[in-house]
Amino acid sequence: MSSQCKIISGCARLSKVATVLSGWINATKQKTTIRTSTPNKTLTVDPITYISINLGPIVGEGDFLAGVRVVPAGRNGNKVYGRSLNHGEPDSGEGILIKTNEILEFPAGSISVTMADVDRYSKPEADGYAPVTNTVWTWLAIPPHEDDQTFVNYLLAVARRLDAAHAHCTRALRFLTDPPNEKGFRAREAMFNALGDAESMCIALSRAIRMIDQARDTISAPVAVPQEISVIKDAVLAIRDAFEHIDERAIGKARRENSAGAMSVFDQSDFFTTGVLRYAGYSLNIRGEVIPALIAGRQFIIEAATRAGLRKIINEPIEWTFTEE
Repeated sequence: MSSQCKIISGCARLSKVATVLSGWINATKQKTTIRTSTPNKTLTVDPITYISINLGPIVGEGDFLAGVRVVPAGRNGNKVYGRSLNHGEPDSGEGILIKTNEILEFPAGSISVTMADVDRYSKPEADGYAPVTNTVWTWLAIPPHEDDQTFVNYLLAVARRLDAAHAHCTRALRFLTDPPNEKGFRAREAMFNALGDAESMCIALSRAIRMIDQARDTISAPVAVPQEISVIKDAVLAIRDAFEHIDERAIGKARRENSAGAMSVFDQSDFFTTGVLRYAGYSLNIRGEVIPALIAGRQFIIEAATRAGLRKIINEPIEWTFTEE
């Protein structure tokens, strides 16, 4: 990680996302001078309303992590103080006003990053699910870092499985909500593609469910398994096993089923009409049961990732000086 703090500047004007706090904040002991190009004039820059936290010190490198809303916290002579907006605090929209030859300081502990600051960039889709892997990765990339690499790997693996399951699920549902106009060969092709996505969804979802179910014992996740996960667990695992070992089912073999039960995985007529997968007495509604389970699983991961708290505090002072050239 870089040890430098940089600031976004347009010479005479600061961007409203005004500062870039680099990879991390051992750098904040450094004092940065911002020079303007308007000598002999008192320049007021745009109010500073956000700071951005980045992985590195170079502005525009595409390593943005999160933006944090900041507000005024008082003045003392030519020193202007700021802080982050507190959780639940009404936002008046006020920014921090800075003039040339003034110093902007965020005292140690005055800036904090919340999971909400990070998660706001992951937009929910129409079904209510929002991708979670990038949110979790970003949160874990912001110091203080999680010391247990197993915990990090585990959460990211579950998150990726949930996102993959949702991607396959939405493609399968697209066939049900917007079936092709063509008939015959093209219609059958779309049907088989949708079923293929449903199979892949079950494989990814079953792994996510197993890991969520075992998370308390494996990584000491302080979060209860969501009811939406528990109620579909057996069906997902059974249907997943049938799809994953379809070579055995094709010849009527299954560990716990007779020949007819094993081969029932090939009858998915209900899926093509109602979105319900079936196998040997198990059923799974991918719209009515899978989507709620994915949303609940996402919340499980968010809560597990924030086991040390919903807020990360920057315990170093940050200071910038605005001077004329």
